Amino acid sequence: MRLIDILIFDDVNLLDVAGPAQAFASAMLDGQCLYSTRFVSIDGAPVTSSCGLRMHADSTLTLNSDAMDLLIPGGQGVDAIMQSPLLHQVIGEWNKKLKGRRLISVCSGSLVLASAGVLDGLKATTHWTRSQQALRQFPRVNWLIDELYVFEKDIFTSAGVTTGIDLTLALIQNDHGGQCALDVARELVVYMQRDGKQSQFAGVVDVQLQPSDTMSVLVQAIVENPEREWSVAQMAAFCHLTERTLTRRCHKHLNLSPKRFVEKVRVSKACEWISTGMPLGLVISRSGLSDKQQMNRAFKRQIGTSVSDYVGRFSA
Repeated sequence: MRLIDILIFDDVNLLDVAGPAQAFASAMLDGQCLYSTRFVSIDGAPVTSSCGLRMHADSTLTLNSDAMDLLIPGGQGVDAIMQSPLLHQVIGEWNKKLKGRRLISVCSGSLVLASAGVLDGLKATTHWTRSQQALRQFPRVNWLIDELYVFEKDIFTSAGVTTGIDLTLALIQNDHGGQCALDVARELVVYMQRDGKQSQFAGVVDVQLQPSDTMSVLVQAIVENPEREWSVAQMAAFCHLTERTLTRRCHKHLNLSPKRFVEKVRVSKACEWISTGMPLGLVISRSGLSDKQQMNRAFKRQIGTSVSDYVGRFSA
C-alpha cells in the first residue's frame, strides 16, 4: 500500500483535496486498497477549507515522513503557505530524495512547488486564473497553462479542481495499469481521459474586466451580440478608432487580435448554449459561426477539441 501525505491548510479548495483522495481510495486490487492517504497540516492543527468545512489533520508536516508521495492542493490559502519556511524545506528535501517518491500538486498548489524552487527549468501547469501570477513570479518554470496535467520527472502538476482527478487517474494507471484506473473512473462516474485543454473551461469574464473603457464597451457588445458580423472594420467603426489602433489595443488589453477575440467569444457562447441542450443549428446561428465546418475549426483552435466531442461530453 502506497502512503500519500495530503497537505491541508486554511482556505484550501475542498475539491482539490477530496477529488484525488477519493480516487486513490477507490483504487482496489482483489478487494485490497492500493493507496492510503494521510492528511497533514503545517502545525498539526485543524484547518477550515474555503467552503467552510472544518478538517482535522492526522499529523504534522515533517521532514521525516514515511509517505511515498506529497500532494499539495490549491485554493485561496496558497498565497499564505507559500511563505512557510518549513514547507519549502520539506518540499526541497522531498525533491532531493525522490527515488520513487513523488511531488504532486493540484490547481494553484503548483505555485507552492514553484516557490520552493523545485520547478525551475521544468514543465508545469496551474489553474488558468493564476496564469499571470505564475508567469510573473516564477519565470524560470516552463508553464504550460493550457494543459490539464503535466508529468515532469517525479513531479506532477494539474490545472485545477476536477483535473486533480484526471491526474490521479493517470497516476493510478501508471502504477497499476489501465484496467485499475478504468475501474476507478467508472466508480466515480468520470471520464478516464478528458479531451481538450483547460481553456475550454475559461470564459470571457476576465477580458471583460480590462481597464480600457473603449475595450470594455466593445467586449460587452460582442458578448451580447456574437451573431453580428464583427469584421475588424466594423469593430473599429463601433469604437471610433482606426483599424490599426483597434488592433493595437486588442493586443494590449485582450492579448488577442480582434478576429481571434471574436472567435473566442463565439466559442465560449457556443459552449454555454451546447451545455443547455440547445440544438446545434441554433447554436451556430446564434453564435455567429457560419456553419459546422467553421465551428469545428474554431473549437479546435480555441479549446483543442471537436464540436462533436464537446457535444457528446457536455450537452444536456
